[in-house]
Amino acid sequence: MTTVQLGFKAFDAHELLCHFIAAKAGLYQRHRLQIELVDITFAIDTDLPQHMFQASCGAALASALQGNPQRVVFVAIDRPMFWLYATRDIESLKDLKNKKVATFPAIAPPHHLANIILQRAGIDPQEDVALAPARDDVARFGLLKTGDADAAVISSAVSPVAVKKAGFHELCFFGDTLRMPTTGLAVHATQLKQQAGLVETLVAILKEGLSLLHKDPVLVADVLQHYFDVPTDITGETAAMYEKYFTHDGQTTPEIAQLAVDSLRKSLQISTSISWQEIYDFSVTE
Repeated sequence: MTTVQLGFKAFDAHELLCHFIAAKAGLYQRHRLQIELVDITFAIDTDLPQHMFQASCGAALASALQGNPQRVVFVAIDRPMFWLYATRDIESLKDLKNKKVATFPAIAPPHHLANIILQRAGIDPQEDVALAPARDDVARFGLLKTGDADAAVISSAVSPVAVKKAGFHELCFFGDTLRMPTTGLAVHATQLKQQAGLVETLVAILKEGLSLLHKDPVLVADVLQHYFDVPTDITGETAAMYEKYFTHDGQTTPEIAQLAVDSLRKSLQISTSISWQEIYDFSVTE
């Protein structure tokens, strides 16, 4: 068996659903691969081993824009699975002026995605709202439930069905207004050249896992319950909701890829223009 390290920024369905479906279906074992998950949330990108793969393509894009030669070779999602929820008295994004929003820490790409969402709604994240960075969804959801935040950015670590059952409503789903490859598989450019066969095998496995995600809702519900603690009574509804957000071929369009580069480059205040082809390489998914 060959051990492969797969880094993740968030242990949620957004980043790891394809991986766990592949694992549950025995796809890695078929190729005599053993996946070792590694939490790289607080790791400095330039300190990561060049042989490590990562599931967080949004983070890989941010890293690549800042000079670390990451390449995204498989896209599981280009409709970011993040939601902005609020108390019932807040009816739209514009109503967030002078309110408190629990958000991701600035080190995390979703922090910047949320800022882009707010800006598109005419809200200045620096002037019009009070941002309250919190470490994870438990904290952000907790601040919303206790009334210490008027709204909160929540990822797929908490099922949208559960959030709505708790009495909060959706102001927006990020993927409806912001298209950006956020999860899949990214690899250091050196690794892409030196171990092209391994990269190709991993992409093929994840692509098959992606196919199962669209074809086998029972398997998806089982994975959500077992690995992500989604309660049994809402696994089916959650699986059906998540399925529509995933790509079908492991790729995104050149237009979405370039928009992702330009949007995040602007948010990170990087002035140099960069072509999407410098970061995204889908030759192994074709």
